[in-house]
Amino acid sequence: MSAALAETIARDAADGRAGEYDLAGFGEAWVDALVEAAFATPTRAKGGFYASCKFIVGGGKKTRAKYDDEVVKHLTAALRARGFEDDRGASACEACQGTYKYQHDTDKDLKYLHVFPRVTHEAEGGEAAAAAGGTQSPEYRACACDLEEFERLVEMYCPSFSQKRALLRRMKVMEHALGALEQKVIAMESLNDREQTMYDSMVEVAAKIEFLQQALDDMIKKGRLTKGEQGEIVEDLELKLEDLNLMVNEANEEGKPKRAEMLESKKEIVVKKIDSVRAKPPIVYTVPHERELLDLKKELNSLKKIAAQSKGKLMSGADAAKCANIPKLEERIANLENSEEKGWYEDECRALLFPPVAEKKAPAKAKASGAKTNSGWLTKAAKGGSRGGGGSAKASSTRGPSNPFAMLGDD
Repeated sequence: MSAALAETIARDAADGRAGEYDLAGFGEAWVDALVEAAFATPTRAKGGFYASCKFIVGGGKKTRAKYDDEVVKHLTAALRARGFEDDRGASACEACQGTYKYQHDTDKDLKYLHVFPRVTHEAEGGEAAAAAGGTQSPEYRACACDLEEFERLVEMYCPSFSQKRALLRRMKVMEHALGALEQKVIAMESLNDREQTMYDSMVEVAAKIEFLQQALDDMIKKGRLTKGEQGEIVEDLELKLEDLNLMVNEANEEGKPKRAEMLESKKEIVVKKIDSVRAKPPIVYTVPHERELLDLKKELNSLKKIAAQSKGKLMSGADAAKCANIPKLEERIANLENSEEKGWYEDECRALLFPPVAEKKAPAKAKASGAKTNSGWLTKAAKGGSRGGGGSAKASSTRGPSNPFAMLGDD
């Protein structure tokens, strides 16, 4: 039964399909065998496709009896044993390979575990490992530089918790790809040019990943998190607490008091982390040009509306003069949105980093168009005034966005 389902999963991935699989009747042994057969090694997938496996693991009164009460515990334990991580924000993309997340669909009254396996892309002629990150991508650049340069890049381009975590996810994919190449070398298999380039360029990847993980822990301890980041971390920790509760119950049922005691101590640490995150005031980022962008987009939408209403009609001279500015407005907006001041993965993390700006009248007259604007992010506590003054001389001498945390100090 496990082998047949694993073959179905493999066929779906090879054909580029995201499948849904019912685990009714599966016990611990079958679940472990399924995970071993389907996910112990990277899944062969259609070129450019990142597999997503949606397992039905339970449901309401009508379907509850079909499922082992502990199938979720067995499945997550088997996945963790093979290097998978719980990620509430995971999706079928390159950065989320090797993750899983739980979902309770109240509309269908079904419980799911979504698994996002690591993949190799057969359509790329065996080059999947080398293609884990393009050579121009931030993660490739981060993996290819030396450790000192890497730390500088992280400070410049990944100042926030969310950006660091996005980079960490991608670097873990790169690390896995590098491991696949190392296995080919050990097996005396030849590497193509693209794979050889990647294999030769990767430097101290494990040490860089360890540095990022430590940096994330430090940011949590020091409270350098936005309100959105705090909420996401608390959700992750609460899920971890649920997993620990399941493992404690399992240890007690198996008569392993020492293991149960060890797990209880881990639970206490998680609870303290949750309390610590909630207790600290969130920081707030503001970005340059944000108000200008809002005004420009509002003006652009207004002019486009005029142009649309005048389509097929003779436009007045005043309206024609106004609409002639549409290309200039679009160019200005594009320049601001694609500014080099923007850090890595900022767009991806925007919802967690920047709260929506309320539409309100400006309290003061806008600056003249030729006035110099502040570059980089500004950081302040959610409550109270700004922490510190402008950026340091060191920050101003480097390229890229200034580090907002330089204004927070080391407290």
